[in-house]
Amino acid sequence: MPRRSLLSSSMCASVALVAGSVAFVAAPATAAPPSFEQCAAAFPAADLESGQTVTGLTTAGRSRGSDVTPEAFSGTYIDTLESDDGDTLVFDLSGSRITKSDGTIDAGVWSGISGSPVYAEDGRLVGAVAYTFGGFESSSIAGITPAADLYDLLDDEDVSAPAERITLSSSQKKQLVAAGASSAELGKGARRIAPVSAITLPTKFAAGYAKIAKRAGAPARDVAAGGASLGEEVPIVAGGNLAAADSYGSLSSYGLGTATAVCGDDVVGFGHPMDFRNASRTLHGAKTSFIQADGVGSFKMANLAAPQGALTHDGLAGIAGRLGQAVDSAIVSSTARSDGKAATTYRSTVPNPEALTEIAGTHAFRDAALAQDQLGGGESLVSWTVKGTAKEDGKPVTLKRTQRYSVTDYLGEYVADGVANDIAALQENEFANLDVDDVTIDDTLTSPYKALKIGTIDRYYPSRKAWGRLKSSGTLTVKKGTPFKLRFNLVKADKYSKATPKSVVMEIRTSVFAYGTGRLRILGANELSGWEDDEEYGESFYWEDDEDFYYDDEEDPLSVPAKEPESAQEVATLLSKQSRNDDILVSQDFFSTRYDVVNSDRTTRADSVVS
Repeated sequence: MPRRSLLSSSMCASVALVAGSVAFVAAPATAAPPSFEQCAAAFPAADLESGQTVTGLTTAGRSRGSDVTPEAFSGTYIDTLESDDGDTLVFDLSGSRITKSDGTIDAGVWSGISGSPVYAEDGRLVGAVAYTFGGFESSSIAGITPAADLYDLLDDEDVSAPAERITLSSSQKKQLVAAGASSAELGKGARRIAPVSAITLPTKFAAGYAKIAKRAGAPARDVAAGGASLGEEVPIVAGGNLAAADSYGSLSSYGLGTATAVCGDDVVGFGHPMDFRNASRTLHGAKTSFIQADGVGSFKMANLAAPQGALTHDGLAGIAGRLGQAVDSAIVSSTARSDGKAATTYRSTVPNPEALTEIAGTHAFRDAALAQDQLGGGESLVSWTVKGTAKEDGKPVTLKRTQRYSVTDYLGEYVADGVANDIAALQENEFANLDVDDVTIDDTLTSPYKALKIGTIDRYYPSRKAWGRLKSSGTLTVKKGTPFKLRFNLVKADKYSKATPKSVVMEIRTSVFAYGTGRLRILGANELSGWEDDEEYGESFYWEDDEDFYYDDEEDPLSVPAKEPESAQEVATLLSKQSRNDDILVSQDFFSTRYDVVNSDRTTRADSVVS
């Protein structure tokens, strides 16, 4: 592949200044050993010799100050694996947490070490740790992405799809073993070191979060207790932690690796792709907490610091970013309270709009569970507001919605679905590209579960001054234009509900233009959510003094087409007007004397979910 010109560190700084970038300010002496430049010149891979020793930098957090200050490890060159997608330099590494003091494997080449720079004795950059070898146990053998390939990222060159694994032929394996590699450590080949991909959630929330991520069309990250964003500044330096974040704050979702080089305000790292597609993400430094030795799954845990810049390219050889570059972001603010306890508000910043549905839904889920202190059931009365701007004309778009949920278990997942579905519908509207600026969630949770359902329905007969029971799918005769009363007798939705049975009365009026036979549909709005399989309570009814009208049920001539939205705001308005799960819906469909079909919908509200 094409190679970037090999520049001295002073030339790199000059290029950055000429390009009008923010001038590079050298990191403090404690940020990196002084023997290596932040933007070291590339060492030609072709000049490597078998047995050549190198020094690497990484941030393992094993000693005081090493949570942000890189520490050294050693390496010995074994051989080069050549490929049309780019060469991989093979080294045997030691030190830091890779091996113990006696040379035996400690954590091996862990997730999060990718991007760690490796230098020749003269201080030039050989490359970045990117691949690990080994089948069922951790290994000290690593694949290094050449420095020239990493510096090509700053030119934003087109590249082909990345290799997840590098398969070794028998001859290559023999060659590496002859050069000093362990056959057991080589395993079946090399696999790309995944960056630590984490979201800051307790492990008990993993299953619920995975469902939300799947519905949002996003790959679920590993849950990590801790790792929330720190407000303090941690500089991004060669050998230091480098994270690219979809969100940060109370709920942080990120990929974590290591910075390879900082050239002025440009940074490269990871040594391999994050997702191999550009996305709007912020770049962060981070403080290492510890390295967890876990066989081939060893990984780093860290806390994100304040954002330092923006991701600009996610390519084959690694990621590139620009320090000091701002990223337009949405703010998710979520407040939850349970059973009269004080409310807690959580806040996250989401620079990646593709992750907003996932992050907002996860906030609603997590915060409900934290308020309840369990993944339990009960009731939720939740409101959410989504504010955005249409990119095409700058017009504001606002959605405001309130919903009630009542379930026996995993209440937070239902709340998450409601919030996430509305955000997804807004983002995917066909009329405008929407920049979502703010998502606000306010959730009041109570226990126990107390859902209701419609048991029976009565009609009031003024002439008898009495209520009479209606039959399901029966016939009701009314006088057009004259109001009549219905009483909905609500009972427990199931044997688990703690609800108190009650009755709700609604007055209904038919149109003065109605004639013949119409249709009256009565149902609890919770049926529309798809949670229950109960059939709706249906009535057909007659208007006096008019001729009956019979129709083909299959063609359903009484159906009235819904009004289609014509703008992003109309999509938001339709979503805002959707029925609540504690509504009782009464829908009238009839023919009129004006020879058209008329629909009239009424709702009345109970104080709990109605099926």
